[in-house]
Amino acid sequence: MSVPFPAAAAPATTAPAWQRMAAQLVSVLLHPLFVPAALVWLMLYQHPMYHLFTDGPLRLRIFAMVVLNTVLFPALVVFLLWRLKFISSVQLHTQRERIMPLTISIVFYFWAFYVGRNLESIPPAMQQWLVGVFLGSCAAMFTNIFFKISLHTLAAGGAVAFMLLQVCHDAHWPLHWLLLACLLAGLAGTARLLRGAHQPGEVYGGYLAGAICQVAAMLVLS
Repeated sequence: MSVPFPAAAAPATTAPAWQRMAAQLVSVLLHPLFVPAALVWLMLYQHPMYHLFTDGPLRLRIFAMVVLNTVLFPALVVFLLWRLKFISSVQLHTQRERIMPLTISIVFYFWAFYVGRNLESIPPAMQQWLVGVFLGSCAAMFTNIFFKISLHTLAAGGAVAFMLLQVCHDAHWPLHWLLLACLLAGLAGTARLLRGAHQPGEVYGGYLAGAICQVAAMLVLS
């Protein structure tokens, strides 16, 4: 007999309908699938120095590799699991439904780092970011055993911590990127609470786990 996951009480929300609709839109736009590729795009195409060390075709190769492994392949896996009725919704409402998508995503995220580290002229900060993303997926899988951590805030917390580390170590890193990341991270957490998708502890735990994983990635590569 299998042991079921502990049942979590459904988060209560008294937000008006328009707020819940706005929260749903924010949740889609700031989906954790998009965050890794978004930061890679910033580093490749908007960083004041990194674009000087990589030519156009190489930047495109790196970005395409990251999009394939962190967006398209994980999204395709979730879609197939849903169509094959292994999960009831692509939104992965329960801890049990998260097991297979998270496990497969860990493989893709590791592959993104492994391939990236073997490409010439890849910025060291990008290697650190991809390691942190891989560690974050591992943390999501581990914490999923105990509670339904917010994947939105895990990604957001990782992005904020990564940018804070870059501001401290990279004199050319734009400070307004960090400020924007903080604002978007706050929006992501607020949206998840307004949607009633998580308990507050699951949201704050996501921020903390994401930040810890990025710090760990810096220590691993130092």
